[in-house]
Amino acid sequence: MLPVAELNHTAFFVLGLALVAIALVVSFVGLRFEKFPTSRAILVGGIAAVATVVGATMVFAWRNAEDEQDAHEAELAADTKANEASGDVTEADEESGSAASADTSTTSTTATTASVDGAQVFATAGCTGCHTLADAGSTATTGPDLDGALKGKPPEFIKTSIVDPNKDVEQGYPPNVMPQSYGTELSPEELDALVSYLSQVTSGNG
Repeated sequence: MLPVAELNHTAFFVLGLALVAIALVVSFVGLRFEKFPTSRAILVGGIAAVATVVGATMVFAWRNAEDEQDAHEAELAADTKANEASGDVTEADEESGSAASADTSTTSTTATTASVDGAQVFATAGCTGCHTLADAGSTATTGPDLDGALKGKPPEFIKTSIVDPNKDVEQGYPPNVMPQSYGTELSPEELDALVSYLSQVTSGNG
C-alpha cells in the first residue's frame, strides 16, 4: 500500500492530466461542431464535471503542499538533531578558532606598533626644527627644550602636548606656534611610538 503522501501526489498528478485532457477535448469538439453543447443538460453536466475535477485538483494540490512542508520540516528537525549531537565538538572547534584568531590579531597589532621608530617619527614630523632634544641631537629654540619640559611627565601629558599643544603652553612661549594637526597627520601607531620615545628619553632614567 502506497503512503498517504505518495497517494496525494499521484492523485494531484492524475487530476492535473484530466483537466488538460478535458480542455483539449472541449476545444476540439467546439471547433468541429458549431452547435456545442447540443443541449442545456450536456452544458450543465459538463460544467459540473469540470468544476468537480477542478475542486478535487485544488484539494490534492493543497494536501501535496502540506506533505512537502511536513517532509521539509522533518528534514530540518533531523539536521538539527544531528547538529546538536555533534554540538560540543563543533563549539570547541569554533572557540579554538576564535582564540587563535584573536591571538593572531593581537600579535599583528603589537608587531605593527613595534615596527614604528619613535625617533624617526620625531625627525620626519619636523620636531627637530623647533625643539631641543639631546637624544635626537637637535638644538632648535623655536619651541620648548623637551629635555626639561617633558622630564618626568606622564605619557598622557606628552600625547596631549602633541595633539593639542595649546592646552598647556610652556611658560615663555606664545600659543599657536606649534602645528595643531599632528593628531590627524600622524597615524595612531606613529603617535604612540612618538609618545613612547619622548617619554623614555626625557624620563631621566637613561
